[in-house]
Amino acid sequence: MSEDTDFVSMYEELGLDAECGMDAFKQAYRRRVAALHPDMQGDDSDLPRLQRLNRMYEATLDFHRLHGRLPGASAPPRATRAPASSDLDEAAWAPDIEAPAAPRGRRRYLLAGALLAALLYWLGAHRTSIPTLDPTGPGDSAAAAWMPRPSRQLELGMDPDQARRILGDPTVEHPARWQYGPSWVDFECGRVSGWYSAPARPLQVERDSAHQVAAGPRGAADCS
Repeated sequence: MSEDTDFVSMYEELGLDAECGMDAFKQAYRRRVAALHPDMQGDDSDLPRLQRLNRMYEATLDFHRLHGRLPGASAPPRATRAPASSDLDEAAWAPDIEAPAAPRGRRRYLLAGALLAALLYWLGAHRTSIPTLDPTGPGDSAAAAWMPRPSRQLELGMDPDQARRILGDPTVEHPARWQYGPSWVDFECGRVSGWYSAPARPLQVERDSAHQVAAGPRGAADCS
């Protein structure tokens, strides 16, 4: 063993062991260099010993850069090392890691296909109950439920409760006439008999019936 690579004696001089780690090694080296330096020892300094320690320090750094550890330290666990492209064992090991991914992907496709087939079967078995837009064909009752319902509008003959649900509360309310600003609704015998829908305050009536009056002469109504 070369004197410059006698790492055992170097660790003994620094008071360390090979598992100390790089930071502890550098700190111990600096303290030892300071202790052996001629400025501290004067005429009693051992310059050859200091030079030898410096050479071993440089050799230790080279070893660490090459192997990732201090001389004599345990090698890092295999799992923490990055796989080398030239390592045949690692190249053979890599497919074993990726192999489970393919079966999982196939299982997902098979499951999705099975669910789609079940959905199509269910739709075929219940197609007579699917609502259609043809009221003369199968499922016409369901189609009617799907058709949008027209909004309620005021009509002749409605009672006051129906009129209130459609128009809301009037601004002025009398038994024979409800006033909605410039618009109004007439009642005879507790039923809607006519109305006037002003443009400034339109009522919820058909556009072509803005002015609607019940047929027949107006006058005292016979509500008996």
